[in-house]
Amino acid sequence: MDPVPYAIALTSAWAVAATILAVRHRQGRHRERQGHADAQVLVQRQRAALSRLKAHAATVAAELEALQQRHEQLLRAAEPTQPDDTSVSMLVPAGLDISAEVCTLFEHVARVARAIRPYSAFNRGHLGPEPRNGRYDLHWLSDCLHSFDQLGNALSRGSIDALAAACRELLTMYELYPADGSGYDSRAAFQRLRESVPLAPPGEALRSILGKIATLQAAQAGEPDEAPAALQFV
Repeated sequence: MDPVPYAIALTSAWAVAATILAVRHRQGRHRERQGHADAQVLVQRQRAALSRLKAHAATVAAELEALQQRHEQLLRAAEPTQPDDTSVSMLVPAGLDISAEVCTLFEHVARVARAIRPYSAFNRGHLGPEPRNGRYDLHWLSDCLHSFDQLGNALSRGSIDALAAACRELLTMYELYPADGSGYDSRAAFQRLRESVPLAPPGEALRSILGKIATLQAAQAGEPDEAPAALQFV
């Protein structure tokens, strides 16, 4: 048998196989190069995105630092200024210092509160008998404070005219208490309470406020001031 045809057939088969392998190898290399190129593009995109994120983070950090500085400035601005001494004074816009008078009125309010406590059911043992004059005393004790809201409103508004009107109203009330002959026992009530709730200190404080207001207004108008007439208290 002639071996030549077999050799030719074998060579042809090897050539076909080699060609197929070569084609597959080239395709694999092509896919590898394409994948590498795609990976490079992806890396570049990610680097660009990372650069943009870094730039945005730097901008946000700068804005945050600016906000923190502004916050600290606002906190410093909101801190109360410390006076040179330890005294506390109340000033209305016109420069009227009535801190001492206001302290006296606070003391009066505290005295009234202490005078009211013994009339409560708690102090009387819950079921104890009501003091004989309790209903009258309680009425007039509360009555001498119920107009203090006008004083507070005037101070909060910084209105000297409203402050003067509130003081005059309170003074009128306090003057009427010891002179009341209407039968509602205000005179008798404050006679009984003259040791625990004297009306003279708050009355003097109110007259002092009115006197300072008159002095201030007279100085502003360039005229001599007239102090309010002294009132008689229990």
